Amino acid sequence: MEFRILGPVQCRSGARPLKLAGSRQERILAALLLGAGRVVSVSRLVDVVWDEDPPATATRQIRNLTTALKRALVAEGAADDVLTAEGPGFVLRPATFDLRSFEEHVSRGEFREALGCWNGPALSGVDSTALRGEGEELDERRLSIVERCLDEEIAAGEDSVAELTALVAEHPFREAFTGLLMRALHQQGRQADALNVYRQAQTRLVDELGIDPGPKLRELYERILRDEPEHGKVRCFLPYDVPDFTGREEEIRRLLDAVRLGRPVAVDGMAGVGKTSLAVHAAHRLAADFPDGQLFVDLHGHSPTREPLPPESALEALLGQLDIPASRLPGGVDRRAGLWRTRTAGRSLLVVLDNAASAEQLRPLLPGSDTVALVVTSRRRLAAVDGAASISLEVLPDEQAGALFAAASGRPDSGVAALCGNLPLAIRIAAARLQNRPQWTVETLAERLGSEQDRLAELKVAGRDVAAAFALSYRELDAVQQRMFRLLGRNPGADIGVPAAAALAGTGEREAERLLEDLLDAHLLRQPALGRYSFHDLIAEHARNAAHEEEAAPAVRRLLDHYRDGGDFGWYETERANLVAVTRHALDTGHDDRAWRIAVDTADHLRESGHLDELLAVARTGIVAARRTGDPHAIQLSLASLTLAFWENGRLTEGMDCALERLDLVRASGDRAAEAIALSRAGALHGMLGRYPEAIRFYRDGLAVEDETATATLLTNLSNAQEVLGRLDDALASARKAVTLREDPRGRILCSAQLGLVLARLGRFEEAFEAIERSTTSSQDLGYLFGEAWSRIDHADALLLADRPREAREQAGRACEILTRLNHPLLLAMAANSLGTACLALGETAAGLRQHHLALETARRIGYRLQEARALAGIGQSRAARDLYAAMGLPAEPLRVVT
Repeated sequence: MEFRILGPVQCRSGARPLKLAGSRQERILAALLLGAGRVVSVSRLVDVVWDEDPPATATRQIRNLTTALKRALVAEGAADDVLTAEGPGFVLRPATFDLRSFEEHVSRGEFREALGCWNGPALSGVDSTALRGEGEELDERRLSIVERCLDEEIAAGEDSVAELTALVAEHPFREAFTGLLMRALHQQGRQADALNVYRQAQTRLVDELGIDPGPKLRELYERILRDEPEHGKVRCFLPYDVPDFTGREEEIRRLLDAVRLGRPVAVDGMAGVGKTSLAVHAAHRLAADFPDGQLFVDLHGHSPTREPLPPESALEALLGQLDIPASRLPGGVDRRAGLWRTRTAGRSLLVVLDNAASAEQLRPLLPGSDTVALVVTSRRRLAAVDGAASISLEVLPDEQAGALFAAASGRPDSGVAALCGNLPLAIRIAAARLQNRPQWTVETLAERLGSEQDRLAELKVAGRDVAAAFALSYRELDAVQQRMFRLLGRNPGADIGVPAAAALAGTGEREAERLLEDLLDAHLLRQPALGRYSFHDLIAEHARNAAHEEEAAPAVRRLLDHYRDGGDFGWYETERANLVAVTRHALDTGHDDRAWRIAVDTADHLRESGHLDELLAVARTGIVAARRTGDPHAIQLSLASLTLAFWENGRLTEGMDCALERLDLVRASGDRAAEAIALSRAGALHGMLGRYPEAIRFYRDGLAVEDETATATLLTNLSNAQEVLGRLDDALASARKAVTLREDPRGRILCSAQLGLVLARLGRFEEAFEAIERSTTSSQDLGYLFGEAWSRIDHADALLLADRPREAREQAGRACEILTRLNHPLLLAMAANSLGTACLALGETAAGLRQHHLALETARRIGYRLQEARALAGIGQSRAARDLYAAMGLPAEPLRVVT
């Protein structure tokens, strides 16, 4: 049975609407649907049916009408519990509901499908003063989605002029529609018509309202007047297209034709043959055909010393290029792949996936829409892309190879290209040598190449060893440059910065930068970003083979020491991928002491930056290295990192195992400070799992250790558990002690906010707000975003307890914004629940339910049972919430208060 309020209020069984018993029952159904899944009180229904003039028998009539409505619904095939009496009112649980379907489509970016749920103005035909505001709110919500839908369609190049012309006529003072119509006309080359639309809108606003158009509309008018293209819609992530791209006319034609016919393209060939250059060059030529953007990801399928990019990470990169932050990504490759297909459906995009390793790596990355063009490169022929046009690249034909050498060197070819085996990469390196040696002739270069025999064995083409170009470039370096080149070959990371290169070479940073720039000029290095240097994979292999073991071993130790010493937050973010690779390399090469130390330091920063997959990988590497050292201190610190990694990834049971193992270890070692910290972490995990009495036992055991290092943290955590259990006097005492003992500014912020929330629960609001506002201000002064978000969540909950939902919505909303950037799911579940509660209290039903659903999904993913229960209560699943509270040993009381 389908229920509708987005148009006439109806419940339909098949194609036939259920006949309702008059306008009063229709109003009751409308009110129950607006509060679907939640208790709608009888007093609310009385207001809806009779506005402000109910009869004395109103309550009895409401119950009779509602009972009759349930009988009618059940008779038409609805479940017995579709409409039930609960507490002070009734709960309607529609199985299929047009408002719910609408919001689900919106959340997936399916705007046209969402708008298809509407059949006229919301609640049309229902004449109730009490419902009028909610109907208007829903109509406004529909118009906002119409705006978003048309904005995306215009950006995708679709013709929306006719639809927008009608909308402007229907809503003459809605400037957003006027602006969209101007954009649509301008996009079609109708500049004069677009400007005329603005002038008409300006006249209407001045004549009828006495105001001028807003700044956004005026700015758009000025831009169209100057005939400027739209800004900020096209996303181009393609690498630089070399200006002297030469040859490959037939392959380019085939690629362009295939893409324009809607076929994916798979380019394969040997290393250095120019697969990436071809794909990037063709993509730049195709860019205008794909107005929604051009995406690019290097899958590192054949990068030396670097594992192929996992599909989860590749999807993170692709979705990031579509402006979807890591904090909003689901866990698991299948769910991320589903989001990728959803967000690209119907969009005019060009996607280049470079350097693929295998069909298994590639398959989850394939888009599901024929509007998305796909170009893949790999050294192997891949069968993962059904229906793909396959383009296998060989070395260049003689004429094209000679032309490439001439274009790259500025001199005519005299056999150099042939000596390079017509391999584009080798040709470019040889040409660079010639450019940097003006005293050489082409014949000199050819003679030197012809006599060079130290070549990579796998690069043999037509009987010639084309790796001579690499060896020649290396031999033309001076001794210091050669040494840097060799040592860079032993760098386990994907790229390197100046400080790391200085450590590797055992020299100063200025000298290291000079040598890196020399190698860059020689085309032996490339510069993917300012201050970062990397090899092409073939040259990296050559450098690695050229390294001398007697100099490489101490150099690698120096490099590992550099990464062990670390840096500031920005350094960790820049070096993130390298730190993962370096930690693994340290483990694989037996540098266990360095491996676990790098892993422990790196883990905290990976957590703060929200890279949870890498956090888990590094922590696992660290514990293996620590166990091999046999050092209990190393093992317990590495277990702490692994506990944190499991926690952040929502794998709480495994986290608990690690926490308890660490606890046993530190107890055996007699390290009282570490024991107290371990007890605090294990207690927090018990709390997350909903075992609050057990959490309190661990906190009290930690306090009994009598180590001052962790006392304030334990007291803050203890206060939180006591608060959840309703032991507010105890919670207050614990929080006050924590504030008194806490000396570090960040810790004081967290325990002060906890104190404020406990005071609010006790009804002491003036003291509560003073404590929490002080925490918020201190967080802002320190730039401590985590503390600010924490304080704002507690502030929102305190405001809700004080019945100030509008202010609570502001605080919770700002916390959500911060936590989205921080990618902190635990606090995000709390903030979303607080925001949802505030929105529902303000009558913003759709927004409130949306936030509670976000909290529910997040809480279930990470195993946060208390927030899961709160979210269930928020969306109206009261029975499930009560069951979960009972399973945690908590009373049903939290259903009626903020938790």
